Amino acid sequence: MKISKSMIFTVLFIVSVVFVFFVGRNFDAQTGTRSFMFTTNGLTHFRKGLDVSGGTKLVYKISYDKYEKVYTNAIELAAVKKTIETIIMKNIDNRISKLGVSDYKAYVQTLDNQNYIVVEIGGIADLEQAKGLIGKTLELEFKLQNPEEPTKKTIATRKALADTVLAEIKKDSTNIQKLLEGRMSENIYHTIYTGNTLEQLPDIYKKNPKLLDEAQTGKIYGLIEGNYTTIYQQGENALIQGTGVALNGYTMFRVAAIQQGKDGSGNAAKLYVFEDIFIQDRETWVAATDGQNILNGAYFKFANASASQMGEPVVVINLDDKGKEVFCSITAANIGKPMAIFVGGNLLTAPNIQSKICGGTAEINWSFTTESAKQLADSLNEGTLPAPLILMQEEKISPSLGDNALTGALRAGLIGFVAIMVLLYFMYGVKKTILTSIVLISFLMVLAAFMKLTDYALSLSGIAVIILSIGMWVDANILMYERLREELKEGKSIGWAIDHAKDRSRTAIRDGQISTGLIAFVLFSMGTNVFKGFGSMMMVTVLLTLFFNVPLTKLLLHAFYDPKKKA
Repeated sequence: MKISKSMIFTVLFIVSVVFVFFVGRNFDAQTGTRSFMFTTNGLTHFRKGLDVSGGTKLVYKISYDKYEKVYTNAIELAAVKKTIETIIMKNIDNRISKLGVSDYKAYVQTLDNQNYIVVEIGGIADLEQAKGLIGKTLELEFKLQNPEEPTKKTIATRKALADTVLAEIKKDSTNIQKLLEGRMSENIYHTIYTGNTLEQLPDIYKKNPKLLDEAQTGKIYGLIEGNYTTIYQQGENALIQGTGVALNGYTMFRVAAIQQGKDGSGNAAKLYVFEDIFIQDRETWVAATDGQNILNGAYFKFANASASQMGEPVVVINLDDKGKEVFCSITAANIGKPMAIFVGGNLLTAPNIQSKICGGTAEINWSFTTESAKQLADSLNEGTLPAPLILMQEEKISPSLGDNALTGALRAGLIGFVAIMVLLYFMYGVKKTILTSIVLISFLMVLAAFMKLTDYALSLSGIAVIILSIGMWVDANILMYERLREELKEGKSIGWAIDHAKDRSRTAIRDGQISTGLIAFVLFSMGTNVFKGFGSMMMVTVLLTLFFNVPLTKLLLHAFYDPKKKA
């Protein structure tokens, strides 16, 4: 059975109508994906862009604290900050793209000499969802032991930090765990004791039991200065060896309950339930650097789950070419010394450096299962940033401006459509006006179906392209009509004239659409998000004009003026 062109266009139009009016999308908040569904209200399921539907605006401050400690030269620090911003912007772009958000803006904004990352996401009205997409920062850090002893200056700095932390947790006492999450790399430790005897607690409580016994339930106490506890090295046969390492600093705590129970030997004892915050008076780990570059997530390429030589699950971190050089230099200068690897502010491992490592990989060997190793590798690939982001502002973007602009754009499109039809009527008569209207409606229907199929976010720039493409497409029709008029004046038959009118106008139409398509491609490949949306929609309309509108116009000309010819 031979399939005619008229049948192809008819089927395409019917399928497009079904897609536009009876197909929608469901959004899965857990996976961030949108799936097709049947609905009786398909017109409301078109995805709208940020400037039409509104969305969410998040403002993040980039924390450069650890870089400012290493780079004292202002010019070097400025260059490092620029690199970090570039990496963060690329990471955010990749992260949002993977999660199916097609319309957003991300840019760096400078206020009072401080750079902020501003992210505006369309189609997401839930702030928590937006923060979950953008705010996931799993920082990767490599650190060496701090060789310097505490001084009065460094101790004063640490005490100031402790005062700040105390003020923060008193201000938001219901969210202490979140405030202190991932700060182990700063020697800030948050522990929750869920029913421990006095002998199981750090020395500061064992030596001062009244601290807990006389504390009011729910009240935060601190700062308590002095020795927190002493860690002894455990040797063979569980014997305690050495003089131990004293942890001095600043302690805060909040008692939840003191219960009567039994210790491990079955004897009656008090069981303490409380939160404990300890800030050491020194940083035991400092950023690993070769003197010029800090080794961290800035050089991270990807992570993968693997197995060690002993067959245990490990996570292997792969560094880029620059990272290979930095890692090689640092390991060569610190053979025999431990290197700590922190992920998300938590210490995972601190192996001794056995030899210089120049292959560009670092192995995290921890108490992993196969599944947990894979989860960590996936988290690193999705969330590693060279510097932490601090959420400073969050707000919803109102769609009111977009709604007004959308209404105006649709009104302008309707007026333009009517004006073009009136012009065509006076130039070519009723038949060609009706013919043009049919092709234009079919074109818009197929374009709308394509937008829904690809989940294209309809923005004001996309609407502008659609309105512009109507005029460009009618221009192609006018070329065909003029050539048809010329052929008929020469006395050619209507069928022959239609075929040759299309052939004679083909070159002009093709060249005009190709030149427009090239401009659209440049906008799409080199522009910002606004230009990309404009360019992508323009390329689609160019292709539809060449491969849908022009052939359909020829087919309808034959149907209107030469009905005996088979399509």
